[in-house]
Amino acid sequence: MTQSETKIISRIQEAIQSSQSVPASEVKSWLRHPSLDVLSTATDLILEHSRKIEPPLTMQEICDAVRDYYRRCLLEDRETEFVPSFHVTGYELARWFRSLWDDSEVPRECLADLKTMLAELYKSSDQEKADRLVNAVIEHLFETAGVPEFFADWKSDPVLSRGFTRAMEWVNGGGTSPLTEGRQR
Repeated sequence: MTQSETKIISRIQEAIQSSQSVPASEVKSWLRHPSLDVLSTATDLILEHSRKIEPPLTMQEICDAVRDYYRRCLLEDRETEFVPSFHVTGYELARWFRSLWDDSEVPRECLADLKTMLAELYKSSDQEKADRLVNAVIEHLFETAGVPEFFADWKSDPVLSRGFTRAMEWVNGGGTSPLTEGRQR
């Protein structure tokens, strides 16, 4: 990590700890930073302390930033002091998706964008990474009532149907799948 990245991360962490508001323009500049470590820290600010940002980010800005961050985490699949592992990223993404799902104020386009992002990641991955994506994210999304129906169009896609089936095996098996039993997740 460069000295510049360390400095920006420290500034974001100070903003999180402070009782002062954070200018939205500064947050937006952090979100454009190429470093995944910086993005991870900025995303923490957005997800856990969004009320500090002045003026507030729009829901679309938040959705776009968080989606793009999780996409990069899953694509790059590297863990650092600030960037979580693939599976922790998947858990966090599933948790965030479910919180959006349960909030009627959240535009459904935000959820549709996340579903599209997951489909693109699944389709662009080799089978091993696609299976890891199902294990880390999709299975846990499908544990929420109504979400499998939201992803129902995956059943008719020749590539996505395998992921849909595996995720449903997890849910219907009460948290275990015949394809994953006996192997560490």
